Amino acid sequence: MTSHRFLLTSMLAPLALAAGTARAQSAPTPAPQADAEAIPESKGLEEIVVTSQRRAEKLQSVPVTVSAFNEKMLERLAVSDTISTSKFVPGLISNHNAGLASANTYFLRGLGNTQSAPTFDAPVTTYVDDVYIARQNANNYAFFDTERVEILRGPQGTLFGRNTTGGAINVIMRKPSDTAGMKFEATAGSFERYTVRAIADLPVAEGVLTKVSGFVVRDRGYLKNITTGDWLNGEESYGVRGDVRLLPTEALTIDLSAEFTSNSSTYTGLRYVPGASPYVKTAVNRPVFYESAAGLPTGNCGDDNVTRLLTTERGNCNLSQTFAMGGNINYDFGDGSLTYIGGYRHLDQGYINEYNASQPNRYAGYIIADNAIHEQHSHELKLNYSFGDLIDLVTGVFYLKETSNDRQTSFTGGTTAFRPIQDAIYKHQVETAAYYAQADFHATDKLTVTLGGRYTWEEKKLAYTKSTQFPALSYDNAAVLAAGNPLQQSVKRFTPRIAVDYKLNPDVMLFASATNGFKSGGWNGTASLPQNAVTFRPEKTWSYEAGLKSELFDRKLRFNLTGYYAKTTDLQVTAGVANSLGVIASLPFNAGTLEVYGLELETTAQFGNLNLFANPSYMHGSYTYISPLATTLSTRLTPVRVPTFQFNGGASYDIPASSLGGYFTPSVTWRHNSPYWVAVLNTTTAPTENFVDAAISFAADDGSYRISFEVSNLTDQRTVTANFLSLFPGDPRRFTGRIKFKI
Repeated sequence: MTSHRFLLTSMLAPLALAAGTARAQSAPTPAPQADAEAIPESKGLEEIVVTSQRRAEKLQSVPVTVSAFNEKMLERLAVSDTISTSKFVPGLISNHNAGLASANTYFLRGLGNTQSAPTFDAPVTTYVDDVYIARQNANNYAFFDTERVEILRGPQGTLFGRNTTGGAINVIMRKPSDTAGMKFEATAGSFERYTVRAIADLPVAEGVLTKVSGFVVRDRGYLKNITTGDWLNGEESYGVRGDVRLLPTEALTIDLSAEFTSNSSTYTGLRYVPGASPYVKTAVNRPVFYESAAGLPTGNCGDDNVTRLLTTERGNCNLSQTFAMGGNINYDFGDGSLTYIGGYRHLDQGYINEYNASQPNRYAGYIIADNAIHEQHSHELKLNYSFGDLIDLVTGVFYLKETSNDRQTSFTGGTTAFRPIQDAIYKHQVETAAYYAQADFHATDKLTVTLGGRYTWEEKKLAYTKSTQFPALSYDNAAVLAAGNPLQQSVKRFTPRIAVDYKLNPDVMLFASATNGFKSGGWNGTASLPQNAVTFRPEKTWSYEAGLKSELFDRKLRFNLTGYYAKTTDLQVTAGVANSLGVIASLPFNAGTLEVYGLELETTAQFGNLNLFANPSYMHGSYTYISPLATTLSTRLTPVRVPTFQFNGGASYDIPASSLGGYFTPSVTWRHNSPYWVAVLNTTTAPTENFVDAAISFAADDGSYRISFEVSNLTDQRTVTANFLSLFPGDPRRFTGRIKFKI
C-alpha cells in the first residue's frame, strides 16, 4: 500500500481517468451563500435534481422510482454513510454482512445477497459519481463531502445496467467551489466513538479549482467479549480524497479525483445461554445482547492472515484498504454533451472471523481467515442529445474489467491447536462490455414515451491453485473440471425498458413502466470440495410499475405513490442442494422464481418552519416455483427480508432565537418494520422493529456553525440481522454530540 499512498499525494494533475455525470452536473459550482443554513422563507419545498436517467432532471419529472437525499437532508438526518441513508427508503432492508462491518447487504423489494466472495455479484449495486463499485466487501461508502445520494428502486437494466435486478445506490460527490472555504465537523459519543471530518475548497486560478477532504473514525465497540475482555463491533477508519476541476473553455469541463480509505473493524455475533429465543424457532438457547464468549482474542489483520492466526493465535479483525481514481471529461456542444467516464479501484481486504460466539476454546470454534486483492477499471462514453423539443436521447458504451485473487481458509474443531478443514485459493476474472440507448419521445406537451435498451456481453473465468500449506485441503483446476464444473461462463443479453408519463398539470404526473434487468451468474468459489464448486446462472427480473408524482398546495406538499409487481426467475440463493455425491450441501443455486408486489408512498411537507416526511409501504413476496434440486426449499417458505409493512417518517421544527443570532431545531424520526425472516429456511426472524432517533441543534443564522445533540435508537430496540452459527445484532442506543463550522 506504500505506493498507493505516494500516488495519493502526487496524484491529481496527470489523471486521465473519469467518473461523473452529464454536463448539467458539470457546470462550475456556485459560491456558497453565507445564509445557506439560515431559516428559509416559506416558499415551498426546494427542488431536488437527480441523474437517475443519466442526465440532470427534476426529481418530480422522471418516471423512475427514486429516493433522493441532498446535502441539507443528509445533515438533518445525521447520515454519514450509505447504510445510514438506506434506512429511510421504502422497501429496503440493509445491514452488515455477517462478520464484515465494511460490507453492506441491501435487500430491496426482496432482492439481495449476503455473500461477499468475488464469485458472487450483488443485485443492489453501489455507484460513486457514476462509477460502478463491483465488490460488496467494502461498499459501506463513507461520505467525504456529498452533494446527493440517489437510491433507485427496481432493476436498472438500461442506464445503470451492471447487475442491478434489485436497485442501485448512486453517490454524487460535491465538486470543488470557485470560492475558497473550509468546513470542519467533529463528534463524540457512546462507546468512545469520535469522528472528525474536514473539507477545504482551494481554487488555484481561474478555471483551476481544487478540493481536499478527509475523515477519521475511532469507535471502541459496543459488544463485550466476556472470555477475552475485548470490546468488539467497533472500528478505526480514515480516508482522504482530492478533487480537481479544470475549466479550459466554457464548453469543456474536466473533473479528476483520487482517494484512499482504510477501515479496520469487527462485527461479531452474540453468545447464547439456556432459554427460549424470540428470534429462532425451536431454539433452546437465547442470545445475550451485546456480549460474546468467543475464545479468540482480537489481533491485527494483514497480508497473510493464515500465518497470523497460527503464530499469534489472535484474530477477530477485518482490514480493508481502498485506493481509487476517477474523473469526468465533459464537452458541451449546445444541443447535447459528450462525456467520458472512467474509474480505477484497488481493494486489499483481509479478515479473521470467529463465528461461534459461545465457544470459549479459541481452537474449537469455526474460524475463517481470508486475504483478497480486488482490482477493477471501467470506461464509459456517454452522449446526451436533444432533437429540438421532440426527442431527448441518452446513449453510450461501457466496459469493465475486474480481477480478484482470494484465499479463504477455514478452521474448526481443534482442542489445543487450530484445525484446518479447507483452503480455497482462486483467481476470478470478469470482462464485460455493453451498448445502451434510451430516448424520451415528447408526443405532446403532456405525454412522453420512453424506450430504452442495453445489450450486454460478459465473460467470467475462474482458476484454482492448490495450497502448498494444506495441499490435502485444496484442489486445482483439473479436480474441478473432473467433477463436471466448468471454469468459464459467458452471457449475451438484451434488457429493454419502456415507460410512459402524462402530466395532468404542471404539478401532477402519472407514469407507468416495464423494465428488465439481470444479475450475472457465478460459482461457489470457496467450496471445500471440487464437486461443490458449482455454477449458477444469471438472475433475471421483470418489474412493472405505475404511480403518480405530485406537488400540492403551492409546493408545500410532495406526494409520490408507486405500485409495483416484480417477477424474478433463476433466483440466486444459498440453499440445500443435492451435490454430485448425493449429499445435501448448502450451496448457491438458482432456486426458482420469486414474485414480489407492493405499494410505496413518499410524502414530504413544509409548512412555515415545520418540516415533515412520511414513507409508509406494503410488500408481499412469495416463491412461486422451486427447482427440484433445491431440496430444502419449498413454496411454503417466505422470502427473506420482506417485511409486510414498513414506515419511516419524521418531523423537525425551526425555532428562531434572534437574541442568540440563530435558531434551534428539534427533530425526531421513527422507522418501523413488521417481522421478517433473515434465514432462507425461515428458522430465524427479526422481531417487530421500531427505531426512534431524536436530536436538538442550534445553528447560526449565517450558517457559520451548528451544534447538536443526537440519540439514535432511543428505545434501545434489539434486533438481529443474520444467523451464521451466532445471531448478529443490530446497533444499540447511541448518544452523540456534534459541532460543525465553516469559514
